[in-house]
Amino acid sequence: MKLKYSLTALLVSCGAAHGANLLTPGDFIIGIGFGSESNYPGPESPSKLLDGQTNTKYLNFGKDNSGFIVTPGSGSSVAQSAVFRTANDSPERDPSNVSIYGTNDPISSIDNGTGNNENWSLISSFNANLPDSRLTTSAPIDFANGTAYSSYRVTFDNVKNSGGANSSQLDEFQLFSGLGGTGGSILGAADSIIAFDTDTGASSSFPAGEAPGFGIDGNSGTKYLNFGGVNTGFIVTPSGGASIISAFTMTTGNDAPGRDPNAYVLYGTNDAITSAQNSDGSNENWVRIQGGTLNPPGGRGAAYDSEAVANATAFTSYRFDVVGNGGDGLMQFAEIQFDGTFIPEPSSAMLAMLGLLPVFRRRR
Repeated sequence: MKLKYSLTALLVSCGAAHGANLLTPGDFIIGIGFGSESNYPGPESPSKLLDGQTNTKYLNFGKDNSGFIVTPGSGSSVAQSAVFRTANDSPERDPSNVSIYGTNDPISSIDNGTGNNENWSLISSFNANLPDSRLTTSAPIDFANGTAYSSYRVTFDNVKNSGGANSSQLDEFQLFSGLGGTGGSILGAADSIIAFDTDTGASSSFPAGEAPGFGIDGNSGTKYLNFGGVNTGFIVTPSGGASIISAFTMTTGNDAPGRDPNAYVLYGTNDAITSAQNSDGSNENWVRIQGGTLNPPGGRGAAYDSEAVANATAFTSYRFDVVGNGGDGLMQFAEIQFDGTFIPEPSSAMLAMLGLLPVFRRRR
């Protein structure tokens, strides 16, 4: 009887080395940056959507694909309808097509980031059909949903007249637990709310003496520094071949604690790397492995606690995005190391034993 193996299970069964350091000096590594286009004036922040006041508003210069993430202070809820209120001017800036998502992940996305750090489930997409009249509340929009979520992401997929608008805007927004705007209001003025725009542009650059390779050179006296700050990172291809990452560790840079990474997203791919140095790193098909927050140590050149990675899939390259730091405009770390399992090529004898290669009989 032949046994069927997944590729990863087969390779692991063929003598993979466990607990190895996956990164070595000289591995292929490039810096990347993917700054969000989200930006709003201080007096027109996302919190204005929830203040219950007429003639305040949330405005985002990111325009299409901008929006907000809100975490109701009242806890998890099942949203079944939404109501919008138009802003004071410029109807061309009104959201047209809108998508609402939910998650039960902790929110690690940052204000004015890409809003993609969490696992989001689409609840509904619809045309908001907002009136051209200003400071007007829309008719309730219903959607089928029976799942409770702790946070919501509302994306303005496009505005009424993208060519004639320089931003998106909205005066007020509310979710309700019942259809037709009935049931309890889910959102309140004290809720945590941040802006985002999923559109990005390349935003990576670094000094020659602080290039990405210095982050894996085994020397805590050197560092990788990126002028792009948050939403920068690197792509690395371990020279040892395909691997299964199980943990990583980092070491702080020599100065400016505000540059220390405190939130990340880790991806893997088996594509050949075609993204260029200082690009947004999006040329490949990336599989999200996990994301989360980090607790930087206070000292300089100090090691973070090891971060466990829940993963059973082999990848040939990894992408590490720094999506949060202490607020400094730059990002840096002295060292990073991935731990895990290299996956060696199985021998012909092993493949034959598993029935995956023909076994030829000797001639008599």
